[in-house]
Amino acid sequence: MKKRIQKYLSGSNEGFSLVELIIVIAIMAILVGVVALAVIPNLERSRESKDLSTLDSACSALAAAVANAGSGASSGSFALTSITGADSSDLVKNEMYNQLGDCSGMTMVSAAGKKATEITCSYDAATNTVKVTATGADPCKYQKDDAGQPRELEVSNGQ
Repeated sequence: MKKRIQKYLSGSNEGFSLVELIIVIAIMAILVGVVALAVIPNLERSRESKDLSTLDSACSALAAAVANAGSGASSGSFALTSITGADSSDLVKNEMYNQLGDCSGMTMVSAAGKKATEITCSYDAATNTVKVTATGADPCKYQKDDAGQPRELEVSNGQ
């Protein structure tokens, strides 16, 4: 018993005191707060970029589908989510299905894109123009066009 008391009084206790642990936890909380402030604004920007990338992929597939359909395609428009299987009556939709697969579950992930009622694909084979638009979506908050205005969730083969 005497040895225990001498060891305790000599200050050679192992471990951390409660004050030391509280200080470490406070420092970690401050670091987490600083990192969160740096990361959170970039999350929505990355979601908008993903939405625009999705539309760009659909636009590229639509341009290829119109080119592959050849003289069987003139002009038209359709909802991208309506492509659920091969459709022999519409060559462009059939080609889109061959390239993208089932698009019925395609959704937008950004705050602006979630307000979209549908993703509309329109094309004109005579002028070789295609456009994919998130109909009803708000303008992007972080993506800007060449004039510095908020960019619409829309991609065409001219952009």
